[in-house]
Amino acid sequence: MAEGNEAATKTPVLSDWLGYWVFISYMAGPNLDNDEPTKPIRDQPEAVTASFLLEDYGNLGIEVKRNPADPTIFMSWGAVMYIQGPPPEVRDQIDKETAKQAQAGKKRK
Repeated sequence: MAEGNEAATKTPVLSDWLGYWVFISYMAGPNLDNDEPTKPIRDQPEAVTASFLLEDYGNLGIEVKRNPADPTIFMSWGAVMYIQGPPPEVRDQIDKETAKQAQAGKKRK
C-alpha cells in the first residue's frame, strides 16, 4: 500500500525539465508549400529528433520552442515518441551559470 501512495505523490519528470532544453523525438509530416500554403500536402510521416525549450505540458501534449524568440509550438502526445531532459547535476550547473550571468548583468547596469 505504501508504494501506491509514493507513486501518487511522485512529481512527473517533465516538471523537473520545465524551462530547460530537452531532446524530443516526434512524428512529423511534410512541410507546407510556401507558394501554396492552403494546398494539402501528402507524404509519409517521418521520425525527427531535435532540441526544444520545454515550456509546459498537460493532458493533451507539450508546449515547446525551437529558439527562445520563436513562437510556441504545441506538440500532441500522439506525435511525441521520446523526451530526454537534463539530469539533476546538469540542471544545477545550468542554474548556477544562469544566476552568475544574471548577477554579472546587474553589475553592468
